[in-house]
Amino acid sequence: MAVIFGTILILAGFACGIVYAVWLARANPAAQIPLLRSATSQPRAATLLNIGAVALVIWGANLMTADVGPWAFVLLIIAVLAPFNVIRFWHNARVGAAG
Repeated sequence: MAVIFGTILILAGFACGIVYAVWLARANPAAQIPLLRSATSQPRAATLLNIGAVALVIWGANLMTADVGPWAFVLLIIAVLAPFNVIRFWHNARVGAAG
């Protein structure tokens, strides 16, 4: 049962991460989004979504650790970093091609 609830929480965090990255890209239509620094414009709602995404993914991975073992840590890294990096790469390529 913990795996089911953990999976639901990780998917919810993954969805929050996608919405965060899309909102961040829309708030910076002509600027590239840096990897290790803050973006030029960062909406408060997007920041709250990012915090929620990380919290949900950590909570879900924590629930799954007993059944999944150390793979829960891999899920945590993928679910937190994948949405931001994929959308950031797509946005930066689009901005670079336009300018």
